[in-house]
Amino acid sequence: MKPMTLRCVLDGLLLPAAVGDGEFPLIAWDGEESFAVEAVEAAFYEVVSATAQEMLTLERAHYRLLRRAPDFELVD
Repeated sequence: MKPMTLRCVLDGLLLPAAVGDGEFPLIAWDGEESFAVEAVEAAFYEVVSATAQEMLTLERAHYRLLRRAPDFELVD
């Protein structure tokens, strides 16, 4: 399965990401370093690829500022 991918809207950097169910619902990686993406910070990213379940989980976690990229791909 292809990992969830985010794109920074400021610099175009693609970041692998994962949806969790703990304190931090969205984790992204920049190289080997991971960081939590807060719901407000989501305005600086767009989803390039994700599963339907990942998108639903993010919506339920109130990531309303995280938008789908124009080239968004729904993956299995």
